[in-house]
Amino acid sequence: MKAFGPIILFCLYVSVHASCAHCGPNESPVRDAELIIAFGGEEGGYLEPCGCEKIHIGGIAKRQSLLESLRQGNKTVLSLSLGDLSVRRGRQDEIKMETLVQALGEMQYTVHNLGEKDLEMGPEAIGYNFFSSPVKLLSSNVVLPDTMGIKVYPYVIKEVKVGDRRIRVGILGILSPELFDVASQGVEILAPSEAIGSILKELEEVDLLVLLSHAGLEESRRLAETFPEFQLVISGHNLDHPVIEDVGDTIVATSGNKGKHIGLFRYWPGEGRTRLEMVELSERYVDSGPMLELLKDYQHRLRYEDLLGEVEKIPYDELSTYAGNAACGACHPQAFLHWKTTRHATAHETLARAEHEYDPECVACHVTGLYYEGGFRSLDETPELKGVGCEGCHGPGTQHVEAAERGLKTDTYGKIEPWDCEVCHDLDHSSQFRYPDYWQRIAHPKEQPKG
Repeated sequence: MKAFGPIILFCLYVSVHASCAHCGPNESPVRDAELIIAFGGEEGGYLEPCGCEKIHIGGIAKRQSLLESLRQGNKTVLSLSLGDLSVRRGRQDEIKMETLVQALGEMQYTVHNLGEKDLEMGPEAIGYNFFSSPVKLLSSNVVLPDTMGIKVYPYVIKEVKVGDRRIRVGILGILSPELFDVASQGVEILAPSEAIGSILKELEEVDLLVLLSHAGLEESRRLAETFPEFQLVISGHNLDHPVIEDVGDTIVATSGNKGKHIGLFRYWPGEGRTRLEMVELSERYVDSGPMLELLKDYQHRLRYEDLLGEVEKIPYDELSTYAGNAACGACHPQAFLHWKTTRHATAHETLARAEHEYDPECVACHVTGLYYEGGFRSLDETPELKGVGCEGCHGPGTQHVEAAERGLKTDTYGKIEPWDCEVCHDLDHSSQFRYPDYWQRIAHPKEQPKG
């Protein structure tokens, strides 16, 4: 049933892996009844592309549009989630997990495989999120402590109708023991090979076997070699790009992290042909209305729970705090007037227009000093610190101001390097960032001598 040809790479990051008895790898398959196994995972809380980024890739709104388009015509779609919906940092990540679980349900996902970041959220959070979800929680080798509301399936057999045929798909999922400290939460993680071996002995006859392997690529390769019964092993852990490989007659594939790509394993049971492709969720996919509404609800929850007001502040320097742009402008009027013409000055207004002004993760790069004592708290309390002001780059300036007022030299204050800009201008939020080009947009004019 399985015959696979070479990997073929197309532009726009679309990878196709195909072969069949009736056509060459580059020919279009016959339009027959088709089963599509769509997979992705490791979102890590990535709900949508940053609005500051020029190139918008990924996000649940584009993902639903893709999945809905796949369900058109003579196609049956099974959607599988590899694991790690969010990360354990605080209340905002808990809300992200809740939002993503709801999104998976609305997108008709079949299973979600437990990842180590899911486990780090805690059994209570897992139980709360999946208690009423139509998405089944899967793990063949993770044993959770007895906690109300949690049901973890060691495997799932999904029977679907593909044309006039009934197809049975067996789905297993593992988490590498190397990725989670079991002692921290009373979780037991069995050796993946032992867990898989015992389950395969009990499984009823199935037409396709799929393993969700939340592990490093090398470990997933070994599992594919050990259990050639699997047609598809979906792998992934900290891989930021798609990978497709053959291990014997088994395809091992990962779609990368943050949900920016979706893998599509296509199966035509009438001819026994398969094809695997990776689809980049680029702007050619419109944002679906239901997911946009869910994202609005997420922003409303952040505002309702006042997460901006709950941001934990850390001391920057015990001798200095934020003075505000007006204090800087008193001695640096040319630089201050120029700053007012830059996008740094209106960064908060940009965020407000996008209705993300109560999202701490967004606000941090659109105001001055959100995570530091004496920094931005709210428009009402600290209006002088909205936008990316002078101290947003150079650091709190009260000590510098006081020294200047006493006539002391302050040459060492505020020295920055190009990589300091990458705190905000990183790959997710500013992939086109190049320091020499961007610096020209905000280059400070030389101050004219007074008098």
